[in-house]
Amino acid sequence: MAAFVQSYGLQLLDRSGKDFDAQQLTSSDVIAFYFSAHWCPPCQHFTPVLKKFYDTLHSIGERSLKIIFVSSDKSEPEMWKYMYEAHGDWLVLKYASTDLKDRLSRQFQVSGIPQLIVIDAVGRQAVRDARQDVMGASSSTQVLTTYHTWKTAAGATSAPQADSVAQLPFGARVLIRGLQGKPENNGLEGVVQSFDASQRRYVVNVAERSLSLKAANLLQLLKLQVKTSEEPHEEDPWNEAEVAEFDEETGDLLCSISGSEKVKRRLEPAQLRLSSGALVAVHGLKGGKEWNEQNGKVVDFDETTQRYTVQMTSDKSIKIKMENMRLCPLA
Repeated sequence: MAAFVQSYGLQLLDRSGKDFDAQQLTSSDVIAFYFSAHWCPPCQHFTPVLKKFYDTLHSIGERSLKIIFVSSDKSEPEMWKYMYEAHGDWLVLKYASTDLKDRLSRQFQVSGIPQLIVIDAVGRQAVRDARQDVMGASSSTQVLTTYHTWKTAAGATSAPQADSVAQLPFGARVLIRGLQGKPENNGLEGVVQSFDASQRRYVVNVAERSLSLKAANLLQLLKLQVKTSEEPHEEDPWNEAEVAEFDEETGDLLCSISGSEKVKRRLEPAQLRLSSGALVAVHGLKGGKEWNEQNGKVVDFDETTQRYTVQMTSDKSIKIKMENMRLCPLA
C-alpha cells in the first residue's frame, strides 16, 4: 500500500495545504482513495458518513487509515472549501496533478463518484465495496469490525506493539472508573478488544460502543482467592471470589463471593491471593527502582518468602511483596 503510493509518485498535501512526504506512510497503514466532489449530491450524502467512520476510528485509538482525496471539483478553491467544510484530517492529491488523477481513475475503473477504493500492497482494489461497508457500519463496534476486515484484505502489517506481558489480555472484563471527561461511563463494565501501543490506550467494548481508555481508568474484574473471616487464621479455607470494585480511600478491594455476598479485603497475603495473569502496577521499590510505575503480570506466589513473582518483560521477572503492588490504578 505505502510502497504503491510511493512508487506512483503521487503529489500529496495534508489538510493544511502543506506538502506530505509519502515516505511517512508505512506498511501498517491502510490506504483508501476517495474520488469525490462538493457539487455531487451523492458525495454530499456520503462524505459526512465517511468522516464519522474515520473520526470513530480515531476516537478509539485506531489511526492507521489514510484517506487520500482525489478531487473532481471544478476549481482548486472549491476543492479546498470542500476539504475544510466536510472532510476529516485526510490527505489530498494536488489539484494540478490531472495526469495522476486520470491514471488512478483508469486503474480503478472509476466511472462515477463518490468512489472509495481501499488498496492492497501492490495497488489492487482490496475491498469490493468499501463505500457500502462504511454506510453499513452504524455503531463503533461495527466500524471497528469493518476496519479490521479491511486491514486483513489489504494485507496491512501490525504496528509495533508494546511488550504484551505488561498489557491487559484481550477479552478481559474491566470496570471503567475515574473518568473526568464523560463521567457517565464510570461504573460501566466492558471487555478489552485491543491495545493501541502508540497511544497507550485500550479499546474497550461497552454495550455495543467502543471506547479508547487509559489503563489507569480500568479495574480488572479478576478471579482471586480470599478468606471470608474478618480476622483470618492460617487454617481458614480460601474461597473463590471476583473483584467487584475498588475503594480509592482505603485501598481495599470489594470482592464478590458466591453471587450477592461481597466482602472488603486488603491487598495482604493473609486476606487475599492474586491469581496468575493478574496485571499489577509496581511501586515503592527501593532496590530495582527502574520498575516503579511499570505494569507486570503475576506469575505465582511463594508461601515461604511471601512474595509474588511478577513478569515485567518477556525476559525479566522480579520477586516483590504485595505492598509493592497495586491493582488500581494501573500505570
